[in-house]
Amino acid sequence: MAKAYRSVVTKKSATKNASIKKFDATLRKQVKAEYQMTFMVGELIAQRREELKLSQSLLSEKTGLPQADISRIECGKSNPTLNTLEKILDVLQMRMTLTKK
Repeated sequence: MAKAYRSVVTKKSATKNASIKKFDATLRKQVKAEYQMTFMVGELIAQRREELKLSQSLLSEKTGLPQADISRIECGKSNPTLNTLEKILDVLQMRMTLTKK
């Protein structure tokens, strides 16, 4: 887990107020879920890129995105916009589907 997220998710609460503790726990859960989702998307992108034998540099050229951005996405350190994801997924011949819970 990235250091910034780890500090939020694992930090102990020093307060005794029950409502603040509940809010704190809810916030930590949300941050952890968002981090896991971001990391999962990046991991899928990296796996597919490797299957197609593309380097990050080549993916960068084909998408028009900086290689550093692709690296951050793959490492789960960046939340890409839908437009950015669309560019990457198009080159990787992938499709993203959103469904209602």
